[in-house]
Amino acid sequence: MDTHISSTARTLALASLGGLVGSAAGLPAGWLLGAIGATLAASLAGFRLHYPGELQSLVLVLVGISIGSSLSPRFFSEAASWFPSLAGLMVAMLTITFTVSYTLARLTKLSGNTSFLSAYPGHMVLILQTASQYPCNVPQVTMIQSIRLLFLVVLFPLLAQGAVGERVHQVQGTHYTALALLVLAAGLGAAICQRCRLPAAALLGAILGAALVSLSGFEVGRLPTGLKVTIFILTGAMIGTRFTDSSLGRMAKLLPVSCFSVALTLLATSAIAFPISVAADIPFTQLLLAYAPGGAEVMALIALAVGHDAGFVGIHHLARLMFMALSFPLLLRLMISKSSD
Repeated sequence: MDTHISSTARTLALASLGGLVGSAAGLPAGWLLGAIGATLAASLAGFRLHYPGELQSLVLVLVGISIGSSLSPRFFSEAASWFPSLAGLMVAMLTITFTVSYTLARLTKLSGNTSFLSAYPGHMVLILQTASQYPCNVPQVTMIQSIRLLFLVVLFPLLAQGAVGERVHQVQGTHYTALALLVLAAGLGAAICQRCRLPAAALLGAILGAALVSLSGFEVGRLPTGLKVTIFILTGAMIGTRFTDSSLGRMAKLLPVSCFSVALTLLATSAIAFPISVAADIPFTQLLLAYAPGGAEVMALIALAVGHDAGFVGIHHLARLMFMALSFPLLLRLMISKSSD
C-alpha cells in the first residue's frame, strides 16, 4: 500500500512538472502534452509509476464535467445541425476499422485477429479483455493501441492549434454556484451509470449529470483555470503511465506499424470529415477532434484548450463510444477467427 502511494505521488509530481514545462514552452495544450511526455519518459526509463483505477474514474468524471458544462439551453436548437456530422462519424469509424484492419493484415506480419483488435477505434479495456480470449498477440495489440492513442493525443493539439481563420468559442467568467450544482450532478450521474453497468459509465454519467444542470439554464461559463490544469495533468499522467513495464526497444519495434496505422487513420478521417465540414459549415479541425478514433477523455479537453466547441466534440465522442460498443459483437463475429494464428 505504501509503495503504491509513493508511486502515485511520484507519478503526479512528474506529470505536474512536465505540464509546467509544456505550458512554459508554449505548446498547444501544454499542460496535457507536458504531463504525457514526463510520465511516458519515466515509464520507458523503468521508473516505478502507479496510476490507481480510482484516479482514472475521477479523471473521467472531471472530463464529463468539462463536456457537460460547455452545453447550454441552446443545445437543442444547435444539435439538429449535428446530424450530418454524427452520421459521418459512424461512417468514419466503420471505415477506419475495416480499412486499417485489412491493410495491417495484408502489409504487415500481424495476424488477422491482431490486426482487427489493434485497429479498433476505442474501448481499449474491452479490446484487451477480448484479445485475451482469442488467438492473437495480446502484447502487440496493447502496444499498438497505446502508441496509436499517444500519437493521436500529441498530433491533434498541433493540428487544432494550427487552424487559421476558423471560428472559436470564447467563454468568459465562472459561476461557482452553477459549478457546484454541476459537480454534484456529475458525480451522481456517474454513480448511477456505473451501477447500471453502462459502457463508459463514469464518462457517460458525468456528461449526462452535468449536461442536465447546464441545459436547465445554470451556465457555468469558463471553468476555473486550476480545475482545467488539474484535469490536464491527471489525464496526461493516465496516458503516460499506460507504458509502465514497457521497454523502449519493444516500443521501437512496433513503431513503424503504429505510425502506419495512425497515418491511415488520419487519411480516412480527413477524407470523410472535410466534405462534411464544408457542407455543414463546421470548422475542419473541430470535426477532426470530434472524429478522432480514440481518446474520448482527451479530445474534448483539447477542444477546450484551443477554443473549439468542447460540447460538440464531447457529444460526438460519446456517440462514438456507444456506437462502437453496440457494434462490437457483430464486428467480432465478422472479423475474428477462433482458429489459431
